[in-house]
Amino acid sequence: MPRSKKVFVVDTSLLLHDPKSILGFEDNVVVVPFPVLEELDRKKNSENGTSMYARQAIRLLDDLRKKGAINRGVETPDGGIVLVDAREGSVPKGHGLKVDSTDNFIISLALRWANRGRWINQEQRRQHQQKQHESDPLAEIAGRFQLGDVFLVTKDINLRVKAEACGLTAQDYLKDRAGVSEERLYSGLVRIPVEDLGRLGKLMCAGVDRKELDRKLLQNERLALLPDVLLCNQCCIFEQGDRTILAIYKEANGDKPACFRHVPKPQPRTEGAGIEPRNIEQAFALALLMDRGIEIVTLSGIAGSGKTLIALLAGLEQVTSKNKQYEDLLVYRSNTEIGEPLGFLKGSLKQKFSPWAQPIHDILELLDRGDELKIFDDNQPKKSIYKIAALLEGGKLSIEPINHVRGRSFHYKYVVVDETQNFKPGDIKKVITRVGKGTKIVLTGDVGQIDNIYLDMVSNGLTHVIERLKGQPMFGHITMEKSERSKLAEIAAKLL
Repeated sequence: MPRSKKVFVVDTSLLLHDPKSILGFEDNVVVVPFPVLEELDRKKNSENGTSMYARQAIRLLDDLRKKGAINRGVETPDGGIVLVDAREGSVPKGHGLKVDSTDNFIISLALRWANRGRWINQEQRRQHQQKQHESDPLAEIAGRFQLGDVFLVTKDINLRVKAEACGLTAQDYLKDRAGVSEERLYSGLVRIPVEDLGRLGKLMCAGVDRKELDRKLLQNERLALLPDVLLCNQCCIFEQGDRTILAIYKEANGDKPACFRHVPKPQPRTEGAGIEPRNIEQAFALALLMDRGIEIVTLSGIAGSGKTLIALLAGLEQVTSKNKQYEDLLVYRSNTEIGEPLGFLKGSLKQKFSPWAQPIHDILELLDRGDELKIFDDNQPKKSIYKIAALLEGGKLSIEPINHVRGRSFHYKYVVVDETQNFKPGDIKKVITRVGKGTKIVLTGDVGQIDNIYLDMVSNGLTHVIERLKGQPMFGHITMEKSERSKLAEIAAKLL
């Protein structure tokens, strides 16, 4: 006997989050309530970012319509069924729900599928179909398949709560989630205890490859074994008591064996030293950013941890130095607002975007004050030579809204995309696929400060990239958990 098909009733928030989501339920039944089409129609001409997704969802439904009667169900490539249910809203007996809103209509429709969508045998399904009008989609589907559990799938948290209160099973869209819990998100960092740190340091600084290092460690009972599984470009802290050695693990590549690349530890801060890595996480971040072989770096962490500052500093150094690696430094930010929106802003594009660009200007001013910078390999203090104003005027440094990235191709650029925790997985994909030859892209964000109501720590675009790309040779990541902005900022990030 073939297994029963689950029924997934979807709402507008899901289609605006991922227009192709209705094709992501394998060989089950997806029901699109008719009011969802009306909401998509209203959203398709809106001036915010949802209009594009609304139009994509409508086009997908139109393509399905051309393949069959969408009110009876159209088969998907995976053997599933997508249909639009246009029946009038009514509530099954036993429920006091009033059908006075789109959300309540969707709940009532899901309840009807849940209460009438189960039959014990083929005869009951046939009898039900005979009693119903031929246009009843439930009867059409029930006559062809054995129906199983019914789920309401939505990105709207309140709708999920209301649905559960009415006895439905409601869930978030799971396909775009990272597949791990918040506690198990990849940090890019691993701590490895050893019993003879001095000998390990000598072997590592001598350039001994991973295989030889394993062999030499095995020969000495005082040394612990290295972990069997390390990801490419994973940051490693070898520790013995209070002593540590920092290194980044590099996988074998062609004739080059796997090895550990030593990372200088941050030095105690001295008076007048200026901007420098102040903790281990910042030291690792700088090493990843300066590694020419790594094409994409993600930096996540709490406010004030130095994510954007380190990213911009490394970019300026590689764009303006004599041995410059990139031609231009491009900075992109989203125009997401906190609190009530300000409404229409007068002026040019530059003037309109100024409030969102100001955080980047604050960092650039800090870097260009003339403070000494003591962070690079020569370990020698150097005066700021970046001349930010000249870079901005000459177009070598630009700060732009992310809305205008579509259609661009980045070649030989250093690209920083800030606040990516507010991006959907589909949005971040569109940004990364802009990257061309000789370009490094850096994504920064704090997954603990998400302003998009339909995203969380697991489903946002930054986490999506980290979990999907970890272990790839061109990818590096570090989570920065220590705030260096001020003592107050650190306490606020932890306690408020």
